[in-house]
Amino acid sequence: MEKTCVVCKRRFVANPRICNQQYCSRPECQRVRKRKWQKEKLAKESDYRGNQAAAQKEWCASNKGYWREYRKRNPEYTARNRQQQKERNRRKRALHGIAKMDALRTENIIMSGRYRLVPLCSDMIAKMDALIVEIDVVSTGCSKVVQGP
Repeated sequence: MEKTCVVCKRRFVANPRICNQQYCSRPECQRVRKRKWQKEKLAKESDYRGNQAAAQKEWCASNKGYWREYRKRNPEYTARNRQQQKERNRRKRALHGIAKMDALRTENIIMSGRYRLVPLCSDMIAKMDALIVEIDVVSTGCSKVVQGP
């Protein structure tokens, strides 16, 4: 039975043992099929996700310095990645804001005392020692109250 491949749109003879075959046997099409399967499996199964994370961690431990060397050998990759990160940061900044390491002034304007820290949001990008806090003065004996933005 002939079918049309969902990737390359070429006609192929389906294997009778594979129900609902949608991909031809070309390597590029099989790569797409496998990537789709892996993405679905990662989204649905926590065991598979855990196994993949453990395998990745083991590979990184046995191939230390691989990415550093890869970036040295492929400057166009590094430049493209840097540009993409700037764009991701720009989009996040538009939605949530980005805390930077120089966000705190050099002089200490916060009075000593107890403060309640409240998370702003979980997907915030924060760099280095940036603080995002809601400050409530607990002690009534403070003469100066510092309020956040």
